[in-house]
This record gives sequence, C-alpha cells and structure tokens, in this order.
Amino acid sequence: MLTHGHIIKHPFIEAGFDVYQRLNALTPPYDSECWPITFPQDVVWKDNTIVIIHLQDFVTIKNNSCPELEKIEQHYAKHADRVVVVHWTIGLDTVYNGPMKLIYFPSHSYDLLLNLKQNQNEWQHKLSWSPTKNWQCLNGTTRRHRKLIAYYMQEHFNNGILSFGEEIPLREWDFRTYYGCENELNWLRLLPVYNDCKLNIVTETQYYETPGIITEKTLMALLGLQIPVVIGYKGIVTDCVNHGFDMFTDIVDISYEFLDDRERWKAAIDLNKDIINGNYNWDLVVDRLIANQNYVLNFWPSLLIEQFNNNAQDIVQYLRR
Repeated sequence: MLTHGHIIKHPFIEAGFDVYQRLNALTPPYDSECWPITFPQDVVWKDNTIVIIHLQDFVTIKNNSCPELEKIEQHYAKHADRVVVVHWTIGLDTVYNGPMKLIYFPSHSYDLLLNLKQNQNEWQHKLSWSPTKNWQCLNGTTRRHRKLIAYYMQEHFNNGILSFGEEIPLREWDFRTYYGCENELNWLRLLPVYNDCKLNIVTETQYYETPGIITEKTLMALLGLQIPVVIGYKGIVTDCVNHGFDMFTDIVDISYEFLDDRERWKAAIDLNKDIINGNYNWDLVVDRLIANQNYVLNFWPSLLIEQFNNNAQDIVQYLRR
C-alpha cells in the first residue's frame, strides 16, 4: 500500500503541477483556539504552482467557522485559490466556502489500518469469539463528556469493562503505562479486553465540536468484532454509515445522535440499555461483525485512495481552467 504522503501529492504531480507540500502542518501544542501551522518554505509562484497543506489532526470549529482554514487563507492571500487543504475532519466544507480547495483524507486512520494489516497475523487469531462481558467503555484521555459517561456507566451498569484515566483504571495496562499516541501497541495490549466484550460504548475524541473526526476508537470497535454504540459529535453515526461501516442501526437506537450536547451522551446509553445489558441474539450478528472487520481492514483504505483521487481530479480540472 502507498504512504499517505505519496497519495496526497501524486495526482497533482502526475497532472503536471509544480507541487509544494507540507505534511503534518498542524504543529503542537494545541491551545484549544487554533493550531499553530507550519507552511512550506520558499514557494515560487508560477502558472502551474500549487501548495498542499495536510492537516493531520482535528481542526477547531468555533461559531460555524474554522480558524485554521482562515489562517491558511490569510497566509496565502491572493494565491489562496492555488492551495489544496487535505483534512481529517468530515464535512469541513460545511463551515468553509472560501477560495481554497478541500479534500478529505483521514491519513491517521489510513496509516493505522496499513500497519494493522501488515501485522494482522499477530492479532487477528486472538479474537477467539468467547466474550464473557456484555460491554466495554474505555476512556483513556480524560475529557468532559467521557467523565459524564464513565461515572454514569459505573453507577447503572455491570458485567462490563470500564476505565476513565487514572480515576477508574483498567486491571492491566492502566492509563499510567501509556506514553503518547501508541495506537498499534495499544491495540495489541488491549486485545484481551476487546476479545472479552460483545459491545463497545465508544466515547469518541470530539463531542462538543461539529463537524468532527472518526478516530481509531471507532475503528478498533469494528476491528474487534463488536457492536458499536458511538457517542461523539452530532451526526457521527451517519458519517460512519456513509463510510460503509455497519453500525447495526437495526439493533442500536441511534435517534440520539443529533440531540443537544447536554442530552446526547445520556440518551445514547438510556435508549440502548437493553443491548448494553446483553438483551439481543449475539449469534445472529456474528457474520456481520466478521464482514465489518473485513471491510474496515481490507477494503476501506483502498476506497479512501479512490475517493481522494477522484476529488483530486475534479480539482485538477478546475485549476486548469
């Protein structure tokens, strides 16, 4: 499989453009207001020059606008119409209608799946179809919505595996043992948890910001052969369905997903308390769980490349006018 750096620039180079690219342009630390952005240096503007800015993480959404996109547009000023922004946030065009061109490509997800595909012989056989717990709800990095969900689950449900930072630690691999974003290692460490739980209450990274990102937290539930109850930004389940994921909407009540922030997390749990407690026929969903894992691991990455290339060709035709 191709690296995301090659994927991002290849269609524009092949079309004859002089490409200046900045991968991972969002530069930590993030201050919750706007990411610092690193730009390509020494751009020489010619008739066939374009700049590609790759935003590898979520971006800020405030008052139905995106400060990072505004900063990039201001930086390039009169040349902004020759800038292509590659982003992870889904539906970013709903909060931006300026001259820059936007293309969705979740390079973080693509890289994760590329790595897990390469080492699947180390982990796939460890999902042995013998879950003894009804649910899991893992909350490493502490965020406000996760705290609300974790303590609600602790109070009202049992027969599951719950964590919340260092306050509700896992029996093994508690949060103090984690250093940075070690997603592939985390997956291997946590396989016994995924293998032991039928359903995953996924507390996604973004909750109060819309639009947002789908992260490894949702992907790992699908790879882990689990029914996903995803709690995130408004509309995240619909976005997952649009990506081709089976979200088991005939079993999971997703009527919560567009509710107000104050209500959404609790409604997601309350509406689905029966399945969280295991009141459904597990045997009837096994084939779908296997198909979901196969799609995410073996087909979705290629579809992402295909969709990116199609969108890039549309931009190429526009720029050639």
